[in-house]
Amino acid sequence: MQAVTHHVLPLAMPGMLTGTIIGMAQALGETAPLIMIGMVAFIVDIPEGPFDAASALPVQIYLWAENPEKGFAENTSGAIMVLLLFLAFMNSCAVMLRKRLERRW
Repeated sequence: MQAVTHHVLPLAMPGMLTGTIIGMAQALGETAPLIMIGMVAFIVDIPEGPFDAASALPVQIYLWAENPEKGFAENTSGAIMVLLLFLAFMNSCAVMLRKRLERRW
């Protein structure tokens, strides 16, 4: 247990973080094909807490993009920016943590 916690895990942590971020970026990118296949689950109620049911942001973007009214184009653009900012934030956190946890030989 000490060998794993003191040697293996600290040396493997930068690679594990990088893999996690790459997986999350791929999951965010793969939502469009899943929505086109038929994974649209729309929940009308506004969530009141972190554990309430809510629809995913890519589903909202897809539903707003289909709406012909002009106001929904601004909602779609704003939601896309939020999604991109979240992805950029997660990538910057991964780079910062990888640099901090990386050991030099």
